[in-house]
Amino acid sequence: MQEKIIKDSTLEKMALENVFKIFNSNIYPMLKDEDIQFCEELENFCLELHPKIDKNQDVYSLMPELGKYGYIQRINQYKDFTPFGIKKEVLLAAIMSICDPQLEFARIASGNLCGNPTFHHGKTEEIFKVQEELMTGKAIGSICITEPDRGSDAVNLNTICTKTDDGIIFNGKKVFTTNGPKSKYFVSYGVYDTKNPRDTMVQGMVSRDFGGLETKRLKINSVPRVHISHTILDNVRVPMEYILGDNGDGYHNLFDGLVPERLGLMGSALGRCWSALIYGLIYTNLRKQFGRPIIQHQGVGFGLADLLAKNTAAASLALQAATIYDDKILFAENPSKEAEKWIASVSSQGKYFVSKLSHETCYEVQQQMGGISITDNTPLDELIDVSKTEEFIGGARNIQLLIIQGRLRRIMNDL
Repeated sequence: MQEKIIKDSTLEKMALENVFKIFNSNIYPMLKDEDIQFCEELENFCLELHPKIDKNQDVYSLMPELGKYGYIQRINQYKDFTPFGIKKEVLLAAIMSICDPQLEFARIASGNLCGNPTFHHGKTEEIFKVQEELMTGKAIGSICITEPDRGSDAVNLNTICTKTDDGIIFNGKKVFTTNGPKSKYFVSYGVYDTKNPRDTMVQGMVSRDFGGLETKRLKINSVPRVHISHTILDNVRVPMEYILGDNGDGYHNLFDGLVPERLGLMGSALGRCWSALIYGLIYTNLRKQFGRPIIQHQGVGFGLADLLAKNTAAASLALQAATIYDDKILFAENPSKEAEKWIASVSSQGKYFVSKLSHETCYEVQQQMGGISITDNTPLDELIDVSKTEEFIGGARNIQLLIIQGRLRRIMNDL
């Protein structure tokens, strides 16, 4: 804290332990006993980690701490770290966002976006080695989809793949590669034929050790502790042992991965929603103006009440969607095709809604708290900065609305 202008008594009430208590009182009634135990263990870990966090340093030295306890990701079982599933990933993302939103930003890119494919594709010793490095936090991972002049169009790629006798060569440029400058591994997408991308898309695990990969850090003021890059693939030869999907399988792998990715991002956004709201609730209950706590003034109290209703609805949506994904798809002996269609649509709806709500909540709470919230005396300004940046991750608002609109058009096919 550069200069303290907030009362010590208020800071004491804003301790992370108290934030978790309020979060738990609103979330636990929606959870099973197993979920609650998972949250309690994770929150205790966060309370021990929090004093080690230096907001003047990047987040990457903290990743091995997450790896020790299996908190790089929890979608898939890694070693004996249990429980796991997309619901646990949503809870992990939410709680980590409350603890350190920029660390969570980097974690989900490395553990979910890059790490998740290692559990489902490319069953080779080389990929299992990559997985171990990522899950322990010894190596950082990224995903390379977005291209210059392509934006959220994840299909019509300009990155060209060329097959050789001993691997596949990638040539192209990617942008907004979260963790890029710090990453060793990059899940990268390219196509053999730009005119037929769906049938020729390739998904490969690119290692920086292969050579030909260059990352140039982008200046993104909102997340100074996370490194995001412009990534150039210049004749990067990827051995076949590192190919996760070839000859069009890359297209199917890409979209299979988008659903758990978006559900995880809902968890991250949910954590920022509740974090901002809880800090606002604590502060406005303690801050007095005109002889009474400012939360008693309608202009403040009614606005926070509105946000509480929206955040509760968002939490219910995220947890219900995650539960259905686990029960009917991830852990089901015969995954439901109807559930797969539904969750593909709802993951876009939820990602759109909760990401937008995250930014709204942070902004509105800042207005209720006043000038103190734009200083480093509270985490509000960091929360709003991360919110506006992460809203683009996993597909910006308009691409989610395009997907949702497509679902509206297809409804008539069911009649």
